[in-house]
Amino acid sequence: MEALRLIKTARHALAEARHVPDVLAEARQAALLTEAVGARLAESEYEELGGLGQQLSEAGAHAAVCLDRSVVRAALASGGRAARLTDLGDVAPALGALDGLLQEVGETLVVLACGADTESVYWTCIDGVDAVSECKDLTARLREAALRAEGEQSVALGGAEPERAGSGASPLLMVRLGPPGETGPPGGDAPRTGGPPGEGGPAEQERGVGYRTSGSSEDSGEPEVSEVSVPVG
Repeated sequence: MEALRLIKTARHALAEARHVPDVLAEARQAALLTEAVGARLAESEYEELGGLGQQLSEAGAHAAVCLDRSVVRAALASGGRAARLTDLGDVAPALGALDGLLQEVGETLVVLACGADTESVYWTCIDGVDAVSECKDLTARLREAALRAEGEQSVALGGAEPERAGSGASPLLMVRLGPPGETGPPGGDAPRTGGPPGEGGPAEQERGVGYRTSGSSEDSGEPEVSEVSVPVG
């Protein structure tokens, strides 16, 4: 199956997941698919694509390990989508779609971390956000390299170099969150209430972290920021 079709399937499955184990399982499936795409790109005859593809494969494997917790294993589907990858198809569009998938995975993990009621789930999400962010950065660089390779091939064949598209969705904003029960986040910007899981728990509801999304404000020129209110406990 082509990479683009598998990536679209993964994005749909992530959006449909409703329970924490299922969401984490889909995030891990996305990481494994990223590893598989990187491994295919590592075989490219273009040196830049091959080198970055190897890095992406390793980063995807690392992300899968970060998300590989007992709460995930119980929800994993059969062999996984990565095993069904047979062809990359058009590389640049596939990498653009993969970039979007990783963006959604990162955002979802941040929301789960905000509402985590155990430290195990919290740290799984935070480690996953870090690892997925690295994958996303490499995916954007690979897409740029793929567009350059396509341009060089077009010029070599006597055509005009194609106009280069944008690099896709904005990068993930790394956020620092205190684990459940901390009296405040690093830096002391806003107090948090409630004790650790099992000792009274946090307040009924707390404000989620601000998370940068694609696009920018028309008035200020700054990236838009959305706030998520997530029930805790």
